[in-house]
Amino acid sequence: MLGIDVVRPYAACFVADNTLLGAHQAHLASEVRAGKPVGIGSVVLLRDPNWSPQPGVCCWRASVHAVFTDLGLRVHEIGWSRRAEGAAAESGPSAASPEVPAAPSTTPSATGVAVRFVGRAARAGAYAAGRRVRAVAGRVGREFEVQVARRMAGAGSPGSGRPPAAGAGQTRTPTPPVDPALAELADARLVLAESPDAAMAAVHSGVPPATVWLLAVPPERAAPGEPVTWAGPLRDAAPLIGGFLADSIDAAGILERVAGPVRTVVFPPLATDRACPTCGGGAEEPAGEEVLDVEPTDVPGHLRLWRGLLDQTAGGGEPRPTPYSYAVARLRGPDGPWTAPRLDPWGGEEQPVTGEAAPDWTAAAQRTGAHHLLDTLPPLAAVPADTPRLRVRVFGHDLKFMRELADVLGERPDLDVAVDEWRSAGAKNDGITENLARSGQTLVAEWARPNAIWLSEVKRPDQRLVVRLHRFEIDSDYPRRIKIDAVDAVVYIAPHMGRRIHEELGWPREKLVYIPNYTDLSRLDRPKYPDARFTLGMVGIVPSLKRFDLALDLLAALRREDPRYTLLVRSQASWAHKPSWQRSEERRHTQRALERVEKDPLLRGAVVFDAFGRDMAAWFRKVGHILSLSDVEGSHAALCEGMGSGAVPVIRGWEGAAEAYGQDALCGSLGDAVARVLENADPATWERRSEQAKREVTARFAPAQVVEAWVDLSYGHIDEARQRFAEYAEPAFRR
Repeated sequence: MLGIDVVRPYAACFVADNTLLGAHQAHLASEVRAGKPVGIGSVVLLRDPNWSPQPGVCCWRASVHAVFTDLGLRVHEIGWSRRAEGAAAESGPSAASPEVPAAPSTTPSATGVAVRFVGRAARAGAYAAGRRVRAVAGRVGREFEVQVARRMAGAGSPGSGRPPAAGAGQTRTPTPPVDPALAELADARLVLAESPDAAMAAVHSGVPPATVWLLAVPPERAAPGEPVTWAGPLRDAAPLIGGFLADSIDAAGILERVAGPVRTVVFPPLATDRACPTCGGGAEEPAGEEVLDVEPTDVPGHLRLWRGLLDQTAGGGEPRPTPYSYAVARLRGPDGPWTAPRLDPWGGEEQPVTGEAAPDWTAAAQRTGAHHLLDTLPPLAAVPADTPRLRVRVFGHDLKFMRELADVLGERPDLDVAVDEWRSAGAKNDGITENLARSGQTLVAEWARPNAIWLSEVKRPDQRLVVRLHRFEIDSDYPRRIKIDAVDAVVYIAPHMGRRIHEELGWPREKLVYIPNYTDLSRLDRPKYPDARFTLGMVGIVPSLKRFDLALDLLAALRREDPRYTLLVRSQASWAHKPSWQRSEERRHTQRALERVEKDPLLRGAVVFDAFGRDMAAWFRKVGHILSLSDVEGSHAALCEGMGSGAVPVIRGWEGAAEAYGQDALCGSLGDAVARVLENADPATWERRSEQAKREVTARFAPAQVVEAWVDLSYGHIDEARQRFAEYAEPAFRR
């Protein structure tokens, strides 16, 4: 049973009162119960009625109301909770949480079906089944997701529409029916949920996923690649919603690490300079380590703790030392102050410091976070609601460069995007691929491989076909088997590739369009850790043409002059990449490099291999220089990401590097690279070059323009798409 609670201002212990705010909230409650939809200028806070009424909780809710009201939006608070079906039958509905009428029997949406089968229940006996649904659904698109989920639903009770029952002795949280009250929030500009259950229930009930965000509070640090017990609900919610609100940049990095690829926006839940109209501050002071170490799922406990710490410094007071706590460190910063740990002294530092500045928990920081969050939301519909959306279908194997772009395009109100990820380069999803190809108005082939060949053969005259060609396909036989007359546009991702495509494949210039890969640069621009300028970063060292050996040469030369330099590597291991490891030459390169790392006095202890992961924005905070030393590259996406984070580039002159990143970024030799990096030991020099790198990559890889160019292509506006990045294309390919 679902419950929509009475709308209340700020704290769960205050029902709507006779103030202007209280009257407004009470009016909203009656609107929701009457079935009136919340408008597009509204922000809805889905409160968790299970949170105890305490200072901190009310302060967070007051901050949401104040910040978004200042931005011209109406803020509504609605209590939502999942109640056991039996409990409601025994005790009846409460006055505070009236029973919601049963939802009409309807066919669930694809998103709703997905929620049922990848939700928290999947962690019980149905966990493996849920993972299969999500993996398969991601591979073959929305239509197949519905079919597979419905087929698996048959394993439960007939007609129940539920996943298979949990194993003996196991329990599972029941999946709720579609909630008509939550469905009324579908037109809200933003829905903020206080629990993963509420966030997923909103999506399940028809609220657009991109507009649903979750307040997520990581209770502890997590090492890359290591599982954590508290992250299950966050992992379940992450692929289904818009993203997470994080209390700090540090917390954002942890969330990205444990929940996989997810958008995060930093929004301090409390502010030092914002008074709470409900409690006015006044939380009890933290009393001992048992209060500082909050239970992992106790989000209200974190809010209460932070309220008490802020009250210590209200009016200019000094913070009192506490035992170290990750929750406290996210508010005060890593340098505390802390009380000395109860350990035997051995002459070391009692209070080692990191030098990192304390996070900014102010009203201004909240406004910045709110602006960033609103900028992240999909654009408001510029077309009438009843206008059919253009059907875009994306096909291919290994869609690592396309998934995020497809997600962004799919959030637009005028596009209906479905992704069909093949099992291998030539293995269609029989029955599904054909249906998607028939239904699409614009077909996109990611990579010029068998998918593009097949699409060029089945494409109808009333459809558009766009093929995106990366670097390596041009040296294969695949492009030559594509029926180019059936192709409307060919997208290439690096400026120099246009010339090669035209000269080597003979494809006409008028079909070629330069559009760089999509990179969300805003999520990468985070403050660097102190002295990050002494850390070189290399992403991807497999295969050997990435030239990890040259990175070791560079590091050794630098450490000969200044031992502060280190190299941070994030990559798949060579032996984990079978095509490479099968070659004897590749194995020899790898073994030689690892021997150098272990035995060379200049390298020993100076090379760190980080676990492979998707939390690249957090990882790049440690990196002051990004290396691109390959023999061959397409456009080197990791280099773009590193520069977007503010890492200064060190680029060897591989073919196309100058056209993609500018001649000034290139180093002609190892000696030039060493001299440039040593110059950056000066903080002012490094800072200037860091800002220059961000400006350069923002201009050359402008993510908003990438999206607009693909929208142009979707509608067949090839010339308009070409002009988006004509400045950086070779002159012969600008028109």
